[in-house]
Amino acid sequence: MNVLHVHSGNMFGGVERMLHTLAPATSGVSPVSSSFALCFKGAVSESLQSAGAAVHDLGPVKVRRPDEIVRARRALRDVLDSDRWSAAIVHSAWGQGIFGSTILKSGVPMVRWLHAPQPGPRWLEYWSARSRPALVICNSNYTRNAVRWPLAGARLSVLYPPSVPPSSQLGTRESMRASLGTPAGTVVVALAARLEAGKGHRLFVEALATIPAVRWEAWIIGGVQHQHEREYLACLQRQIAAADLSGRVRLLGQRDNVPALLEAADVYCQPNQAPDSFGLSFVEALSAGLPVITTAMGAAAEIVDPSCGLLVEPASAVALSNALRTLIEGDGVRQTLSAGAAARARQFCNLPASLRQFAEQIATVSNASVAST
Repeated sequence: MNVLHVHSGNMFGGVERMLHTLAPATSGVSPVSSSFALCFKGAVSESLQSAGAAVHDLGPVKVRRPDEIVRARRALRDVLDSDRWSAAIVHSAWGQGIFGSTILKSGVPMVRWLHAPQPGPRWLEYWSARSRPALVICNSNYTRNAVRWPLAGARLSVLYPPSVPPSSQLGTRESMRASLGTPAGTVVVALAARLEAGKGHRLFVEALATIPAVRWEAWIIGGVQHQHEREYLACLQRQIAAADLSGRVRLLGQRDNVPALLEAADVYCQPNQAPDSFGLSFVEALSAGLPVITTAMGAAAEIVDPSCGLLVEPASAVALSNALRTLIEGDGVRQTLSAGAAARARQFCNLPASLRQFAEQIATVSNASVAST
């Protein structure tokens, strides 16, 4: 089964980490062979190419530049004509709006992989509605239940993002903590997410400021990709300084060794202030054996249950502080939830099973396309 993922490729986040999982070096022998058509060169294309994937360059596209849209559509048409594709998958309203008509004219079934129920401005959804996908794959039950027009009338299915547990390396924990100057016996609370308000960095810092400065430090992992993130980071730095936490809350910036950092931590805390439609960062933290603290909103409850973490009231620094203190001060509770985290992660990190489900869903549109010709 041969699929083409059509994507912008100008940001690196949860969607892009999932795409990397579908590349040959990660997915291995799979019922689905994934290739990629991207508009922007950079970290995403380099990551996919390093994982052995075929990456087709469509050229940069800005909506306000009709000439770029025409050129990119022509480039995609050539890619679609170059092979027999079971399906072309778009991962955003932007991608569907720009490339949907080109995909449908080629006769290749179009699938929308929906990573959020409200992924962007309404005008993008109106634009994308001009080309109807044969199938919409939702990344969680939360997303499926919250789907709005114009996708609400489409055929919907649910597939949690394919994921693979990071490979554990003996000695990584000790060497990583030593490289960061973290004292022995310190309980490390990590947060690895994009620098945006919805991920709850500021509530995290507010809650940490109420916890006695004994036995703990926090690692905030994530770098600037856009100007608004630069402004958010500056605001976060001021908040940390005002709370006198500069030596205890560490801003580690963009890292390419996040799995190793998570292995070196003890707790994962991401107190979302906006609902996550899935939460791949939670799965990655559970895979590292970290108990997870997050807010009870979005798809968090589909991933985090009492066996592996704590769900707290949204927007409550008091509730978050209490949960953090429970895990920082309670070695036994932390160890019990850590064992539960590893077991819970295996339910989401069964890559062969995920890829079989992916193939089964693509087969429904691919077989229908063959039957109609």
